[in-house]
Amino acid sequence: MNFLIVILLIALLLLSWKYILKLEPAGVFATMWIVLISIILCCQGFVIVKYTGLLFIIACVFSFLIGTAFIQTYYTPCSKPNKKMVFKGKQACILMTILFFVAFLNPIYTIILHGFNPVDIFNIGTLLKMNNTISVDRYSGAEYTNPVNQILLVFSYTAPLFGGFCYRMVGRYGKTVSLLSVIPCVFVAFTQAMKMGMITSVFLWICGFLVCSYSYNLSLKIKTKYIIILTSSGFLFFGLLFLSMILRTGELSERIVEDITNKFYTYAFGYVPCFDIWFDNNNISEYTYGAKTFFGISNALGILERAAGIYQEWIPFGKDGFKGESNVYTVFRVLVEDFGPAPSCLVLMGLGGLSSITTQNIRAHYNIFISQIVLSAIYAYILWSFVTSFFAYTSYLAMFVVVYILLHFVQQIEDTNRYVSSNN
Repeated sequence: MNFLIVILLIALLLLSWKYILKLEPAGVFATMWIVLISIILCCQGFVIVKYTGLLFIIACVFSFLIGTAFIQTYYTPCSKPNKKMVFKGKQACILMTILFFVAFLNPIYTIILHGFNPVDIFNIGTLLKMNNTISVDRYSGAEYTNPVNQILLVFSYTAPLFGGFCYRMVGRYGKTVSLLSVIPCVFVAFTQAMKMGMITSVFLWICGFLVCSYSYNLSLKIKTKYIIILTSSGFLFFGLLFLSMILRTGELSERIVEDITNKFYTYAFGYVPCFDIWFDNNNISEYTYGAKTFFGISNALGILERAAGIYQEWIPFGKDGFKGESNVYTVFRVLVEDFGPAPSCLVLMGLGGLSSITTQNIRAHYNIFISQIVLSAIYAYILWSFVTSFFAYTSYLAMFVVVYILLHFVQQIEDTNRYVSSNN
């Protein structure tokens, strides 16, 4: 079975290579799961592997590629050769600065709601207590929230997506503010033990960066300095993530560091074998037809009830001394529970086709604003696929609406014929 999966991964790599070089959604999706499945195959000495789930994931990625290739072959948008996109750098810098400060209000306000003072973060003992208290409240259902807090949360995610989009189009000050746009969510991780918020902010920044590059035909070549920067940023990111996990316990000791190290390995790699084992044993007969993909909306409408963490059952996947267990099943469990295995492949085929439509529309300056948002959402869905459906959270969906509005303030479509006529 190992040999079969390796052959399929090689075929997947070859078929997606041109998309990988351009960092298109199909290439990002394929690269991500080729790497993750390869890691699990290399870890079979201490991780349970059933293979059926791995084969299903590979089938899903192939489906996404097929949808992309089909639309790329047969779809041609109505191009506008006499139109060009104009970016308003000054307005972008102003909006990014405002978003940065508004986004920072979210963690500060949450700290106050839980009975702490923002200056408590400068005391390590109080900081540990703050992390533990807020974390326990969140998972016990006793978290303090209100409409103001929810609105501020939306802007915490708006800042990195919008900042990543503006990065390549602004000067030094704008680039600095763009990079700082992820800091509010990093601050949340250190004060409220919400590591996923920090991960999301980084992913959203990348989504904005990629969509902007397509919008203005900017090079996406991988250079040595970018590799060094990304590697250094990766080590820093995982270091911060590790520290936030320690702060979440409310205690600092050698035992805690050892326990968190084991949990870190579980969080980093546990979701693939977790889904693999679940898929091998699932016997779903009733489907929810998209309700779990959009869990936040279905929960608000009373269709389904969402618990913290979405799934409560934990699956042990470790062996030979490794005690790994996880309740993170990737987006593929959501798809299977919504539509079933075969229809899930069709859904991803359609999503791959949609990614190709939006990419081509952006390059042709056709339906540009809505295409930019849809492509951003697809990138986010792909990057978040190792956890669950990105669309399961209403704050994320509201964020896309806000960014859609903001893009109209910093971009303008101009008719190049106007300049030709004026010159004549």
